[in-house]
Amino acid sequence: MGQCRSQAAYDQSELDEFQDLTYFTKREVLHVQKRFASLNPKKITADRDAVLTKEEILHLPELAVNPFKERILEVFSDAGNGNMNFEQFLEMMSQLSSKAPLESKITYAFKIYDFNGDGHICESDLQQVIMFLAQPALSGAVLHSEERQQVIENKFFSQKDRKTISARVIEEMDMDNDGVISYLDFKHGMSKQDGFLESFKITL
Repeated sequence: MGQCRSQAAYDQSELDEFQDLTYFTKREVLHVQKRFASLNPKKITADRDAVLTKEEILHLPELAVNPFKERILEVFSDAGNGNMNFEQFLEMMSQLSSKAPLESKITYAFKIYDFNGDGHICESDLQQVIMFLAQPALSGAVLHSEERQQVIENKFFSQKDRKTISARVIEEMDMDNDGVISYLDFKHGMSKQDGFLESFKITL
């Protein structure tokens, strides 16, 4: 600790470990590392363990078009602020790859939709999900958090509409009728969605 490692390449044992801990082959790990380094070559060349900011990672084109991009980074970031080092970035891309199993994707999708982090998806969480999903249609572009709040305040999508849709979703998915969507409720609902795997995927 305390010493930065300027050599960007990983040795065979490190690649073996990455392969064991992810759904990637060693070749794919190296490809992901190359894409990560491209977001700030100078910083990563100086220290391969450097942490990139959320703003830097959002320059990744495959991620930038995802309406949940900021939430995705926050969930996979150890600090919860969207900043991450290569290992966190690799874990994110592994879970978002086509190789990750359905249950793993459901687990992370649940965390992404659970905005307040209370272990359930409640009405307020769903209202935020609705705004994230609706923003491209409302604005013609993917919005950042401050711009998204402006859309909400300008009532392009009314609070009444959001409450109505949220209540319907909870009614359909809440199997034990406790007014919120638990992980088991969510897992049951998403397992029946044919397009879920495709919608929760990023390919580099």
